[in-house]
Order: sequence, then structure tokens, then C-alpha cells
Amino acid sequence: MKIIAVEEHFTVKDVNDLYTKVLPGDNEMQKAYSKRNAKLASDGVLTDLGESRLAAMDKSGIDVQIIGYADNTPSQLLGEEGAVEQCRAVNDYLYEGISKHPDRLYGYATLPVDDPAAAVTELSRCVNELGFKGWMINGPFRGEFMDSERFLPIFEKAAELDVPVYIHPGEVKGEIVDRYYSGSWNMMTAITFAGYGIGWHYDTGMHLMRLILSGIFDKLPDLKIIVGHWGETLPYFLDRMNSALRPDVTELAHDMKYYFWNNVYTNPSGMFFENDFDFCLKTLNPDHILWGAGLSLRTKRGECRFFFGTV
Repeated sequence: MKIIAVEEHFTVKDVNDLYTKVLPGDNEMQKAYSKRNAKLASDGVLTDLGESRLAAMDKSGIDVQIIGYADNTPSQLLGEEGAVEQCRAVNDYLYEGISKHPDRLYGYATLPVDDPAAAVTELSRCVNELGFKGWMINGPFRGEFMDSERFLPIFEKAAELDVPVYIHPGEVKGEIVDRYYSGSWNMMTAITFAGYGIGWHYDTGMHLMRLILSGIFDKLPDLKIIVGHWGETLPYFLDRMNSALRPDVTELAHDMKYYFWNNVYTNPSGMFFENDFDFCLKTLNPDHILWGAGLSLRTKRGECRFFFGTV
């Protein structure tokens, strides 16, 4: 059985440099967070798509990676102007790297979501011409979640192409950061609190729930969505949501458990905690539990009992 890591990342230094330039000038937390990402790009941790990545995969026992752009994506930083060209360039960069190792590396598309028609075209190109395995989105687009009706054509294309949509956390921004995650603690604590400490996961769980409640799986019953980090907190509330958000309340065709069992996939995303694994194995569809390390350049095989994943 191949060990296939479905949540791995790369970045392009020029794109991250551009992101830093367009950051809001009044949010120190966002600046500090993005400075950290820029450092990852500049020191080569995420830019390499060649031998050092393969060596790290071999060391970790990973046979295959499916790679998507890291937290800062052109579609989310540029908006209307320039995003189409930047996303195409990023996808071409990824294709150039992975095509040299076609048995080890695969890709997720980065899409200019603010232009859904262009995003549909680019997703088709990435899947049909470049052989990419899906689309990865990093959080909402400028505060707008993907359940907005204007984004539906992108999901329709993903379902038509039979490729998954990976909803990865993005930076939690604006008033939410100020209200929930800023306090008397230091900046590093605030960044972690708003990020992988917990904020990322609440935000991404909310993103998935909004999509479910919008009826997207009733419209597109074959659509597949992946969320990492053991379901972004949602499996632990699944019984509660199933009893409260019943079809007679939501006007959906099915209950919450149906959509989680049939349409939602998850993986550890580097959270190699056995209790979480055991709980999700009992709660979710076992065939929908995949393997993902987040940054397999920094992971070790053997910290989770089972490994799942298919390309």
C-alpha cells in the first residue's frame, strides 16, 4: 500500500513577496504571520519540488505527495487585478516541478476565485492538461466564504471533473482577530491562538458547515470536500449538530451525518494524536480518513497507527 500524503504545501518566493507588499498596514498580527511564511519561502523549506523534498519523503516513509499552495494564495491576495495571471503562473510552476517526478508528486490547482469564470477555465486546464488532482482553497476570500452563490460554478466544475476541493485554513483576519484572539498575551501567543492553536480550525469548520447548510451537496451529490486536522473540530459536535440541525429545520435532503459520511474527507494534517484518530475512526466514514502531514519535510512516520489514501 502506498502512503499518500494529501495535504502538503509549496510556495513561490515572488508571490509571497507580493503578498507582503499588499498587506494591510494596521494589523501587526497579520504582518508577523506573513513574515513567518515569507521566511519559509526564502529559506527553501517550501519552495523545493525536487531532490530535497523527495529525500524528506523517503525519510518519513511517504510514497506520494499531493501539493497545494501554502497559506498565502494569489487568489486571496490580489483579487480582481492580476490574480488570473498569477494563479496560472503558480500552477505552471508547480507542474514544472512535479512533472519531473510523476510517480511521487501531484498537485492541487490554485484558482482566481474572485473571477469564477476564469477559475472554472483554470481548473479545467489544471485537471485535463496538467493532471492535477483537485483544487485547494486557503480560507475565505477577503472574508467571503465559498458558500456564496457566485462561487458555485467552481464547485460544479470540480464535481463534473470528479476531483476534490480541499478547504485548508487561511489567516483569520480583521475584527475576528481583534475580538477573539488579541489580549494581554504576547504577539507569538496571539498568532498561535488565532492560527493553528485553535482559530484556524474554528474558522475552517465554520467554512465547511456553511457549505453544507447552503445545500451544496444536494445540488452536487458527488462533490467531495476534504478538510484537515481531524475534521476541523466538527466530528466532536456531529451528534449535537445532527440532532439540532435536522432536515425539518435546514430544509436539506439529509441529516448532517449523511453529508459527513458521503461527501466529507479528512486527515490528521500533522496532528498525530491517537485519541483524535480513534474518535474520528468511530465517528466518520473510515474510507474517508486519509493521510496528511501538512509539512512532510518536518514529519516522522509512525506517529499515527493507520495510513489511508489513494490518488
